Amino acid sequence: MSIAKIRSKLNSVNNNQVGIKLGAITTNLKSTPTIIARDLVIEGQVESKGLIEIEGNIRGTINGNSVIIREEGVVEGHVFSEFLNIRGKIEGTIKAKNISVSSKARIVGDIEYGSLAVEDGASIDGQFKKIQNS
Repeated sequence: MSIAKIRSKLNSVNNNQVGIKLGAITTNLKSTPTIIARDLVIEGQVESKGLIEIEGNIRGTINGNSVIIREEGVVEGHVFSEFLNIRGKIEGTIKAKNISVSSKARIVGDIEYGSLAVEDGASIDGQFKKIQNS
């Protein structure tokens, strides 16, 4: 079903409170994703309540509701999110409620998770700690 059809069905509902689950990523219909382009390097903190897609390089801290690190993306630092999809490289600390790791992902660092899915072929060098439900 296309996003346009979903939006038309939700016209009678307050869209600010409605999210759609797309794979491992949940996003608000009204939010626009933040895309860190392939040729962009950011040093510092990136924060968003919406979706962050990373193709470039980030050295620092990422704090977002939903984060996708694409195959070309590289993160050196810390990632905190509700939903995290890793296809690229991360060197640092990860803390997320739901983590999906693709076969091409490369991770070095500690991972705290609520739920974790890892595809065959992913490279992970670090320690895992399950987040306790409160």
